[in-house]
Parts: sequence; C-alpha cells; structure tokens
Amino acid sequence: MELLENFRFTAFTDRNVLQDMQVLENKPEMEECTPEPMDTSEVQYNWFYLAECGQWHMFEMLEDITFRDREADPAGGCCIDSEEVEKRYLKNPRDSFTFFTQKFCYKLDFAEMKQTNLITGKQRPVKRAPPSATAVRYICDNRSIPLPQHWEQVDSDKPYKLIQLPRITNEYNEVASLFGRTMDSSRISCVHRIQNLDLWEFYCRKKAQLMKIRGVSDIREEMLFHGTSFEFVDAICCSNFDWRLNGANGTAYGKGTYFARDAVYASHYCKENKTYGTFFKVPGFYVPRDRSCKVMFLARVLVGNYTLGHSSYNRPPSVDGSTLNLYDSCVDNCFNPLIFVVFDYNHIYPEYLIEWN
Repeated sequence: MELLENFRFTAFTDRNVLQDMQVLENKPEMEECTPEPMDTSEVQYNWFYLAECGQWHMFEMLEDITFRDREADPAGGCCIDSEEVEKRYLKNPRDSFTFFTQKFCYKLDFAEMKQTNLITGKQRPVKRAPPSATAVRYICDNRSIPLPQHWEQVDSDKPYKLIQLPRITNEYNEVASLFGRTMDSSRISCVHRIQNLDLWEFYCRKKAQLMKIRGVSDIREEMLFHGTSFEFVDAICCSNFDWRLNGANGTAYGKGTYFARDAVYASHYCKENKTYGTFFKVPGFYVPRDRSCKVMFLARVLVGNYTLGHSSYNRPPSVDGSTLNLYDSCVDNCFNPLIFVVFDYNHIYPEYLIEWN
C-alpha cells in the first residue's frame, strides 16, 4: 500500500518575508472572507475490520479458499471489497447493508461502525481510513500468509483451537455434503473447524513454493477424508499427520499418509472410543465425547501432479528422472483416483474434525 505523497513546503528567506510584510501593509484593507474548505476528493479511503488476531484487515474479494465446486462458484472470499464499501458510504453515511462470505452473512452499519455476523451475532469494529503503510491485513508478525476470513477466536498462544460449527451455517453444510456423498450425513454428531496458525502457514508456504518452482498460478487441491481413532486426534490437530505416529494401515501404494476421496472408505479405519474415556483433552479445554462416537478428518491436501503408487515408495517418484522434479502424491488409479498417498506433511492441512455415530 503506497504512502500518500508528502506535502511540499517552500522555504522563504528572511528577506523575502520582510518584503511580503511590506506589501501587505501598503495594501488597502480588504473585506474578511471565509476560506474555502479543503478539497479532499483526491483522497482514496479504504475500509477495514478488526480481525481476531488484533490486526485491521481490509475488505477484499479473495481467491476461493473453500472446497466448493470451483466451476459452479469460482468467486470466493468476501462478496464486496473496500472500494464498493466506500461508494456505499459516500452515497449514505448512515446506511447499513448486508454482505456475505462463503462462510457467513454479515451486516455492516455505518452509523455504528460495526460489522455483525448474522449467524453468530458476533460484532467487530470497522474503520474508514486513507491508505497507510501500517494497515495490516495478514496474520500476526507474518505479512505473506493470509488468515482465512472465516476463522474466529484466534489465539496465537495455543497450538490450535477447535471451533464447533453450528448446523445452520454454510460451512457445516459443505462438510456434511461431502460426507453425505457416500454416507448418511444424519450420522454426523458434530463438526469442528481446526485452527492451527503454524500448520496453515506451512501449508501455504509449500503451495507457494511449488507454484514458484513450476511457474504455475495454482496447484491442485482436494478435500479428502482420513479415518483414525481418538488417541491420535490431539497429535494430528497439533502437529499434522505422520504415518509413523498415526499408524500404518497399509503401504500398498507407498509409505505415506493415506486419504480417501469418499467418506465411506475412510470410515473403515475409524475406531470406536474405547480406551480414551468419555472425555479427551485438547489444549485449553475438554470436549465431551460419546463412547459410540467415531472420528474422521476432512483435510485440505495438495495432491498436485500424481502417479500410480507402489509399496516400495518412500517418496513420490521422479517425473523426468531428476532428483528435483518429483510427483506430489501417489494414487491407486490415475484415471479415477479413490486413494491418495502423501509423503510430505506440509502438503496437508487438517481442516475439519468430524464426529459421527
């Protein structure tokens, strides 16, 4: 964001000042006139909201970061940008209007200078300000990784935070819809969003690195399921997937972490909560659990360029025989993959924890 151009001040010498004073003394007395108001029409104002991380984020139309059908809904993020908010404000500074992201619906009230989440009722301050070098729209102390707009109650002092999704939200329904493609979505007990700043940063940096190396504008991502047991939930939420710790249910397509396109396939690897009791601990709080409940992760995975896997693979094979240009993942079938094997945990972000019966 560019700084406003500094005003120029003309320096006068003492001699010039004296001459100007003499000229003023010799002029006939003139009628007092009211100075015209300063023209500020050239100043371009931006609009910001106070995010959970404590920084002011500018209203922006962001690239799609959800897992909706990209062809059906290519636009993502907020449906309105700072420029449009300013136009509405200039038209009526006492007005209010609603807008939406792909997660929530909001009301912005100019009179109150507040933004209200119409689903949760949570309010955030908004402000109108000219461009400034100190206007920050990224996560704390990191101005290259954007914080997902729908995250809430972000606490950088904790390794991660679980946010239970209300059933009436679009976000919950998106998760349930993917689950419901192959299983009965009514079996879902609850869905938690996993907010882990460190893992999100690692994931975003890996994606940016791959795009830079290959000179492309995007890397293929998939939302994939992973069935597991309660004893591994905390480790995955905190430190990501690691097949050496989370257990290896098979190595038919390589020694990596296995993900499934369909929830029904991942459900075969979900185990009932028998040894972990009716409560299990996550950093900061306890969450009650039913003994008959099972858990499944829905993860965002950089599958990128994939190839047929093999049990001998410790990493993806080379594309061209070099040690640099490797495939990103392995699959069970290159034409219609149902199983994906990922060898680098930075290719994975565990986004949702699904509890089901």
